[in-house]
Amino acid sequence: MKAPAAANCTWQAKGNDMQATLTSSTNYQPAAYKPHWVREDFVDFVLAKINPLWTVTRTMARVENIEYIEDDMVKVTLSTNHLLNRRFKAFKAGQFIMLTATIAGVRHQRAYSLVNTPENYAKTGRLVIGVKRQGRVSNYLAKQAKIGDVLEIAPASGEFMLTEEATPALFISAGSGITPIVPMIQQALERSKLPVTLIYYSRDPAFRMELETLAAAYPQFDLNIIVDSAEKPAFFDVETLERICPDAATRETYVCAAPGLMTATRKIWESFGWSDKMRQESFLPIKVDENAEAQLVNFRRSQREFEAKGNLLASAEAAGLTPTYGCRMGVCNACVCTKVSGSVRNQVTGEINDQNNVQIKLCVNAAISEVVIDL
Repeated sequence: MKAPAAANCTWQAKGNDMQATLTSSTNYQPAAYKPHWVREDFVDFVLAKINPLWTVTRTMARVENIEYIEDDMVKVTLSTNHLLNRRFKAFKAGQFIMLTATIAGVRHQRAYSLVNTPENYAKTGRLVIGVKRQGRVSNYLAKQAKIGDVLEIAPASGEFMLTEEATPALFISAGSGITPIVPMIQQALERSKLPVTLIYYSRDPAFRMELETLAAAYPQFDLNIIVDSAEKPAFFDVETLERICPDAATRETYVCAAPGLMTATRKIWESFGWSDKMRQESFLPIKVDENAEAQLVNFRRSQREFEAKGNLLASAEAAGLTPTYGCRMGVCNACVCTKVSGSVRNQVTGEINDQNNVQIKLCVNAAISEVVIDL
């Protein structure tokens, strides 16, 4: 059967009018059928119905063990080396992963520091994360997750890592901020015999056994666990620093703690002129300051204006907007966007950014003037 002739339409001018004349083309050939590849996300959907660990675009992890430890924390072990599962790439001590859990039919994402070293992962194929029992995802992992459950994880990221060259090191931590510190200390001890000191504040120290094992195995490791209480809280100050680590000026310093300790260490290092030798990472979401002065913020592409108090992410959500986010604590880059104009203050570092057309993280920056965001 031959294909029918196609009708071509030709327009001709007659006076002030345009008249259409239909002509036929006898040499018309239908376009050859070109098959399209099946979409990868559809393949993932089908594979997941067969086995939730099977995927071509994502990395899925199986819960292998859940261990309750000190300081109201849980240690969760995940395996990733499974057939038809996207390979989890190498990571560095101190980095974190974004973990996605489906809770009541809704996907939720949270950042978790890796507790084991890259060398341990290379040998075992297992990832270990420390989970503080607070927040929706963390409480789900601690109270509802079971061995055999499958979770989605993203490649490791983060810049809180050891320097490339081995140097004397000082680590300062508190509470669950010890999580990324543990593998960093282990790696520092294994790669050189240079001195390593830890100052760790906690009311119920997590990973105490692991730290004491390292102190017994490596004579260059000076372990200082300071156990305080609500009645007698301990504070970090210059006297404590000079008593425990008098040569701090010569060391690379790594701090992961709650905002109070982060601020105290940063001020001390600034006063001594050592700021370039300190690396910090916070582990708590930034809270909204209800007493902060409201500033007008414009999300340009969304064509929405709202008054912002505290961090821009929480303020945008309060106004009914839904910016992309991940950790909510300035660790990942999920909420990075372009600040077109205006001034913001980083709530972790205190740094003021008044430059135009620069990238900022919504979750840790608060407006201190009218601000325009390219969202």
